[in-house]
Order: sequence, then structure tokens, then C-alpha cells
Amino acid sequence: MKTPRITDEQVAHWLEHDYVVIPGFLTTDELAASNADLRRYYPSADEYFAAPERYRTLPGMLEFPYVGDALNHVATHPDLLDFVGEILGTPDVFLTQSLLWGKYSGGQYDQALHRDYGNNTLVVPRDDGAFRQVAMIIYYEDVTDEHGPTRVVSQRFAGEVPLVPAVVTIDERPDLYANEHAVTATAGSLLLYSEQTLHRGSEFRAPKGARFSHHLVYRAAGYEWMGFQALPREGNSPEMRRFIEVATPRQRSAIGFPAPGHAYWNDATLDGVALRYPKMDLGPYREAANCSTSTG
Repeated sequence: MKTPRITDEQVAHWLEHDYVVIPGFLTTDELAASNADLRRYYPSADEYFAAPERYRTLPGMLEFPYVGDALNHVATHPDLLDFVGEILGTPDVFLTQSLLWGKYSGGQYDQALHRDYGNNTLVVPRDDGAFRQVAMIIYYEDVTDEHGPTRVVSQRFAGEVPLVPAVVTIDERPDLYANEHAVTATAGSLLLYSEQTLHRGSEFRAPKGARFSHHLVYRAAGYEWMGFQALPREGNSPEMRRFIEVATPRQRSAIGFPAPGHAYWNDATLDGVALRYPKMDLGPYREAANCSTSTG
């Protein structure tokens, strides 16, 4: 694979079982920076349980973009984009979902086994080539069996289960629940799965615990029947403005921003975008537009 952070052996496990854990995907510095940004949204377990009344309206999930740069960088991480691009067979990778999720002991997180495609595609998943959606969870703190780990079922057991309905109860298939694997992981690890993976959230057993995770889904650009977030709706937010101004061209393209050389760019749009995002480096876009103009 193109990224040294995900090995060929791990990819092989993912393709065979429909899930794999990548230990220590984030570097120490990336993890520290992400947790610093995360604390601007979610209190630590100690803070939460010292004054739970203060956090009664704490949101469960938060969508991209985020304050700070670290969490936005994780969602558009160059190594993840490289990996997804190779899996899909195209460099045109699009981020369709980026959700931060804070869970605390006492919440109701136990679920039935299910597949996630219901709110990620208008059809049913097809896990080959550019039709694939690549789903991931990054963990920002250690997840033990006491912290409501995601439970997954290998394709060895779930491969014959029809895609419809998306939910499978324990009464219907107790054998699948008997063959669950609890995804325990150290902070900075990555769970790689798919829209066909049977999985579920599980209950917290730790009396005063917390779990902070980042849920990501990618697809090839141009497949509009697959998606989750409408990122242009965040165009007026300071978080989106900050992201666009500091991101690389490839990171911008991953959320649908026109790439350098795209037919959208001309003198008027370049000048307009420069006014909208005054701190953005438009050099690559102007250079590619000039080349396109000069070559007809």
C-alpha cells in the first residue's frame, strides 16, 4: 500500500473479515493535538462526573469542521486519503462523514447488530472498486472491554446474511452475537470496516468512564447516491473558513472544493475566492488556471 501506516497484512485481514484494527495509527503528536481540540467540545471523564449536571445538554455527535486544526487534519489525513484512493482505484477521494462522538458511563449505547448503509447511501452497498465506501473509527483514548467497545462480526460468519434488512436482532441470529469480536484498542488506533460490516455499539461497564471516537467515511468523487453530510451548508462557519484557508489543495478537494486545474477556475472565480478566503494560498489554483488557459 502507499501508506506505511497501514500494512498489506492489515488490508488483507480487512478484506477477508470486513474489519481490522490498526494500532497506533496516529503519531504521539497528532494524538496530543487532536485531544487538545477534542477538549474544546467534550470534558474528560473526571470533569464530567465531577459535575454531570453541567453537561446535561452536551451533544452526542459533532460534525466536521471543527475548531482548531488537528481534528480537521485527521479527517483529511494524507495517509488516509492515499489509502482510500488506492482501495478505490482513483485519487479523487471524497469525505462523506466526519463525526466526533463522546460517550460516558450511564448512557444507553447497547445496540442490535446492524449495517450503516441506511443513512449513507440511497441504494445498497457494493464493496468493490470505486463503488466501495470506506468506513473508519479513530479512538482518542484507550478502549477496554469496560468502555462500550464496538462489536463486529467477521464476514466468515456474516457473509451469507442478506443486506436487507440492515438490522439483525439477537433473537433472529444468536449465532452471530456469539461470534462477535469486541474492538478494544489503544488511543490513536484505527478501526477499518465497511458499510457491509455487521457491528454494534455495546454498553458501558466502567462506572465512570468515557470514550471519544472519530467516525469517518470516504467514497470516490462523483457517486452522489452515497453521502451523509452536506458540507457546503457549513460555508459560513468560522471553522470551515479556517479549514479552507490552512488546508492543502488535496485536503480541500476531499470535501468537494474544486481542485487546481478544474474548469471552474477562471479570473473571476479566482479573484472572488481570494476575497472570500483572504488567507488562502491560491498559488496552485492560479498557476494551473494559467497553464490551462495558455494551452487552450
